[in-house]
Amino acid sequence: MAGKSTRITVDLGSDSLVKALRFAAVEQGRTVRDIVVEALNLWLSAKASVQNGTSGTSQIAAGEKTGDRTSSEHSQSASADKDYLTMMENLNRYRGL
Repeated sequence: MAGKSTRITVDLGSDSLVKALRFAAVEQGRTVRDIVVEALNLWLSAKASVQNGTSGTSQIAAGEKTGDRTSSEHSQSASADKDYLTMMENLNRYRGL
C-alpha cells in the first residue's frame, strides 16, 4: 500500500469468526490484514455493482448515499450469509470441532 496507512479497530462480535479468520490466514500463508482488505474491497465492489448496475466502488468512494434495498440485494445478502455459514461449518468440520 502506497502512502500513509489507516488503522481501524473493529469488534467482530464473535470469537469464532476471529479464530476462523486467523486460521484461514495461516492456512493460505497470508496476513489477516490482507484477507480483511480483500474482503472489504470485494464487498464494496459487489454493493456498488448491485446498486448502480456497474462494477467498481466509485460512487461509494465518493460518499454518495444509497437508496432502499431491492429484493435482489436482500437475496444477495441472504446468499452471502448462507455462504458464510457453510464456510464456518466446513471450517469447524476440518478442525474437528
